[in-house]
Amino acid sequence: MDYAGPQPADYDNVHALNRAFLELLADRRIAGVLLAGLPPELTDRCLQLTRLQRQRLAQSPFLLFSFRESDAAFWDRLFESRGQRDLLAVPEPGDRALAGLVAAGLGFVWQLARQNPYIARLICGASLHWCERLAERPLLDVVAIADGRRVLTLRAPRDTGLWETLLNGGCSSERAVGDAVRISALQRILTHARGRQPALAARSVTAPSLSVADDGPANDRQT
Repeated sequence: MDYAGPQPADYDNVHALNRAFLELLADRRIAGVLLAGLPPELTDRCLQLTRLQRQRLAQSPFLLFSFRESDAAFWDRLFESRGQRDLLAVPEPGDRALAGLVAAGLGFVWQLARQNPYIARLICGASLHWCERLAERPLLDVVAIADGRRVLTLRAPRDTGLWETLLNGGCSSERAVGDAVRISALQRILTHARGRQPALAARSVTAPSLSVADDGPANDRQT
């Protein structure tokens, strides 16, 4: 069976959402929530990324953040709430930029889940069941049930190998190295996802050319 892979416009949206996520880390209050679960040394490295390093890392062909796609019980509660606030729920930090990222990110994934769930699964490591449940709801309902909940988290914060790789080679100023490392990280995420759910359809993944500023080590010191 043939599957239509992501288009350049899909990757453009992934990269834009990743940039918005990484920019939120400049606020240490929000960063403390978004980086929960990551070891302290890796947390510090995330907080110390320069502007150019964030730009390179954002070129990853998957979302660096997660909507807790593998937490079925969490989404069961959200879908059953029908947008009603749970008095025991822990709200997101009150930041408009974070709320905007949640709405934009869910809207993007919702659209993909309706048009081509394979792509949604590819960039999120999500199950087909999660994509189907998301797609069957109107977009405004999806945004409403996620509003104020702690939906957005760092992707795989306990996978120290993944984040050590991303924060080293994934930020490299050498374009070929950075591209290879980020694609390898995607394969790692999908491999781990297969342990939790039926395997994604077998297909070779080829990311488009990733445009990164042509800069040298000296520029890495820019903020």
